[in-house]
Amino acid sequence: MSTQTGPIPIHEAARQASVDVEQIRRWGELGAVDIQGRGGVETVLLDQVMAMSAPQRRLRSRADRHSLRARLADAKVQNASVTDLQRIARGDTS
Repeated sequence: MSTQTGPIPIHEAARQASVDVEQIRRWGELGAVDIQGRGGVETVLLDQVMAMSAPQRRLRSRADRHSLRARLADAKVQNASVTDLQRIARGDTS
Protein backbone atom coordinates (compact mmCIF):
# COMPACT_ATOMS: atom_id res chain seq x y z
CA MET A 1 0.00 0.00 0.00
CA SER A 2 1.11 3.53 -0.68
CA THR A 3 2.59 5.71 2.06
CA GLN A 4 1.38 8.87 0.35
CA THR A 5 -0.48 11.28 2.60
CA GLY A 6 -1.50 13.82 -0.03
CA PRO A 7 -4.21 13.59 -2.67
CA ILE A 8 -3.89 10.86 -5.29
CA PRO A 9 -5.90 10.26 -8.49
CA ILE A 10 -9.29 8.71 -7.82
CA HIS A 11 -8.54 5.78 -10.14
CA GLU A 12 -5.38 4.94 -8.18
CA ALA A 13 -7.26 5.14 -4.87
CA ALA A 14 -9.94 2.82 -6.27
CA ARG A 15 -7.30 0.32 -7.35
CA GLN A 16 -5.52 0.35 -3.99
CA ALA A 17 -8.78 0.03 -2.03
CA SER A 18 -10.26 -2.57 -4.42
CA VAL A 19 -13.44 -0.58 -5.01
CA ASP A 20 -15.07 1.02 -8.05
CA VAL A 21 -14.45 4.67 -8.87
CA GLU A 22 -18.23 5.13 -8.87
CA GLN A 23 -18.36 3.91 -5.26
CA ILE A 24 -15.82 6.56 -4.28
CA ARG A 25 -17.94 9.18 -6.06
CA ARG A 26 -21.01 8.00 -4.10
CA TRP A 27 -19.06 8.39 -0.88
CA GLY A 28 -18.09 11.86 -2.09
CA GLU A 29 -21.76 12.77 -2.61
CA LEU A 30 -22.43 11.70 0.98
CA GLY A 31 -19.54 13.84 2.22
CA ALA A 32 -17.54 10.87 3.48
CA VAL A 33 -14.72 11.37 0.94
CA ASP A 34 -13.48 14.75 -0.22
CA ILE A 35 -13.06 14.71 -4.02
CA GLN A 36 -11.03 17.55 -5.52
CA GLY A 37 -10.40 18.47 -9.15
CA ARG A 38 -6.78 19.20 -9.99
CA GLY A 39 -5.84 19.87 -13.57
CA GLY A 40 -8.75 17.86 -14.93
CA VAL A 41 -7.99 14.90 -12.64
CA GLU A 42 -10.16 13.96 -9.69
CA THR A 43 -8.10 13.40 -6.56
CA VAL A 44 -8.92 11.99 -3.14
CA LEU A 45 -7.14 11.27 0.12
CA LEU A 46 -6.28 7.58 0.17
CA ASP A 47 -6.82 7.39 3.94
CA GLN A 48 -10.47 8.43 3.52
CA VAL A 49 -11.07 5.88 0.78
CA MET A 50 -9.36 3.10 2.74
CA ALA A 51 -11.44 3.90 5.82
CA MET A 52 -14.68 3.77 3.83
CA SER A 53 -13.72 0.56 2.01
CA ALA A 54 -12.55 -1.34 5.11
CA PRO A 55 -15.93 -3.02 5.78
CA GLN A 56 -16.10 -4.24 2.16
CA ARG A 57 -12.58 -5.66 2.35
CA ARG A 58 -13.43 -7.48 5.59
CA LEU A 59 -16.55 -9.01 4.01
CA ARG A 60 -14.54 -10.17 0.97
CA SER A 61 -11.91 -11.67 3.25
CA ARG A 62 -14.56 -13.56 5.22
CA ALA A 63 -16.14 -14.86 2.01
CA ASP A 64 -12.71 -16.00 0.79
CA ARG A 65 -12.18 -17.95 4.02
CA HIS A 66 -15.56 -19.66 3.63
CA SER A 67 -14.74 -20.51 0.03
CA LEU A 68 -11.42 -22.04 1.09
CA ARG A 69 -13.14 -24.10 3.77
CA ALA A 70 -15.66 -25.35 1.24
CA ARG A 71 -12.91 -26.41 -1.17
CA LEU A 72 -11.00 -28.20 1.56
CA ALA A 73 -14.07 -29.89 3.09
CA ASP A 74 -14.04 -32.81 0.67
CA ALA A 75 -10.27 -33.05 0.37
CA LYS A 76 -8.94 -36.48 1.10
CA VAL A 77 -5.25 -36.19 1.65
CA GLN A 78 -3.21 -38.48 3.82
CA ASN A 79 -0.14 -37.04 5.47
CA ALA A 80 -0.72 -33.71 3.73
CA SER A 81 2.09 -31.26 3.60
CA VAL A 82 1.48 -27.53 3.58
CA THR A 83 2.31 -27.54 -0.13
CA ASP A 84 -0.31 -30.22 -0.78
CA LEU A 85 -2.95 -28.27 1.14
CA GLN A 86 -2.11 -25.09 -0.77
CA ARG A 87 -2.39 -26.97 -4.08
CA ILE A 88 -5.81 -28.32 -3.06
CA ALA A 89 -6.96 -24.87 -1.94
CA ARG A 90 -6.09 -23.48 -5.37
CA GLY A 91 -8.19 -26.21 -6.94
CA ASP A 92 -5.20 -27.86 -8.60
CA THR A 93 -6.05 -31.55 -8.45
CA SER A 94 -3.26 -32.79 -10.71
